[in-house]
Amino acid sequence: MPVDIAREGKVFVLTLNRPQAMNAIDVEMYAQLTAAWDEFEHDDSLHVAIVTGAADRAFCAGRDIVKSNADKADDWSSTREQGRLTPDGIWKPVIAAVNGHCLAAGFGLMLGCDLRIASPNATFGTMAAKRGIVAGGGQVQRLIRQVGFAKAMEMIMLADRIDAQEALRIGLINTVTEDGKALEVAQEWAARLLKNGPLAVRAMKQSAIEGGFDMPLADGLRDEMRRYQALLLTEDAAEGARAFAEKRDANFQGR
Repeated sequence: MPVDIAREGKVFVLTLNRPQAMNAIDVEMYAQLTAAWDEFEHDDSLHVAIVTGAADRAFCAGRDIVKSNADKADDWSSTREQGRLTPDGIWKPVIAAVNGHCLAAGFGLMLGCDLRIASPNATFGTMAAKRGIVAGGGQVQRLIRQVGFAKAMEMIMLADRIDAQEALRIGLINTVTEDGKALEVAQEWAARLLKNGPLAVRAMKQSAIEGGFDMPLADGLRDEMRRYQALLLTEDAAEGARAFAEKRDANFQGR
C-alpha cells in the first residue's frame, strides 16, 4: 500500500510507503492520502495524526515526476482540487515526523502540519523553480506566512535545499532529534497532546489558522474571545478546573 495506516489508541499514523521512489506521490498514493485524511477528520475516536515516510532516505520527495512524465494519467497534480494533499480544515492536531528529504509536494504536505519533528538527515525545499513550474500544494502561501519574507523568497526563487539545522533556525520545524528518532519523538508528543483538552486544542488551532492568517487582528481577537467563552461552558473546562484544584491530571472527555 502506498499509504500505510496504523491506529495507536487515539493516534492515527500515516506512513508514505514508496521507499523505492523516495516516497514520491503517485496517483494511487494521492488517492489513499485523501481517503486517510477524510477518515481521520470524521472518526471521533481519533484525536491526533502523525504523518511520516517509510525508511530513512525520504519523508517525501514530492510528486512522482518520472511516472507523470511517462504518462499524463499518472499526474495527479492536474486534478489536485479533487483530492487532499494536506489536512486543511481538520482542526485535530497533526504532527509531521520528517526523515530524510522533504521536497516539493512533500514539503507542501509538511507545511500543512501543525508540529514538525525532523531527523538530522532531513532536507527541505520547494524545488519548483528548477522544474519550470509553480510550487503548488500551498508551498508558496504557507511558506511566506510561516517564515520571514526574505528567507521564504530565497527558498522559493533559488529552489535550493536547506538542512535540518537551518530549518530549525528559521522556525520551519520544532525540533531536530537523534538519528532515526523522528517518529518516536512524534509519538511522544502525540501522547502529550492527548493529555490536553481536545476541544481546547482544536479550537485554538482553528483560531490560530483562521484568525492568524485570514482575519485582521481585531477580528481575530473577537474570534478568539468567542471561542474562549464557548469553551468555558463545556464539561472539559469544568473538569480542567477541578483537576487543577485537586492537584491531579484532568480526565477530558471531549464534551
